[in-house]
Amino acid sequence: MIPNIITTIRLILVPIIIILMIISPINNDNFYHLSTISITINNYTLPVSWLIAAIFFIIATISDFIDGWWARKFNQVTIFGKFFDSIADKLLTNGVLIVMACATIIPIWMAVILVLRDFIIDVVRQILASKGVIMAADKYGKIKAAVEMLGIIILFFINWQFLNGNVNGHDSNDQYGLINQLVMIPMYIATILSIYSAYHYINLNAKSLFSIEKNKGVLT
Repeated sequence: MIPNIITTIRLILVPIIIILMIISPINNDNFYHLSTISITINNYTLPVSWLIAAIFFIIATISDFIDGWWARKFNQVTIFGKFFDSIADKLLTNGVLIVMACATIIPIWMAVILVLRDFIIDVVRQILASKGVIMAADKYGKIKAAVEMLGIIILFFINWQFLNGNVNGHDSNDQYGLINQLVMIPMYIATILSIYSAYHYINLNAKSLFSIEKNKGVLT
């Protein structure tokens, strides 16, 4: 089925995107500097490998909406799709967030919050599923996901590293400078929304989540 094919393609794109990011000439010892080709305009430098990774990331992001819409529209929802669609999303966003944290493009604390939030929500969803409760996505989670994707896409093209700024610096092109902080606004919003949406998910399902199951016993 087409939705499953799209999900599989997204899974394949994940390692390709990560590899393209870590082989770039980022000014950081965590990267391998295998690709040295960059687009340079005045003080702005964009590694070509990140440009390609960004294009693949955008394609993967769009495909996430397409396969979900297609599966619902043409009644092609499958167990494979339900399971691997979520895994593909988590691997894609969290993998990119970790690489960006290693590049100091985003703060480590931000990556930790966003990654742990997804992990916690998945655990809560599994606990509820074991009790026969389906935890549906709510508007806060959807808004968080959309803002996070937007923030990541922006950072693929504009960040203090590509502006040749200094880490921990406060001049306009530096990590804590005006330009980079403006660029980071969507990620700050996504982080706040991730915390609130996690609280909202848990609060809505608190009764089922923390209920004590009766021991029915086992007949032998």
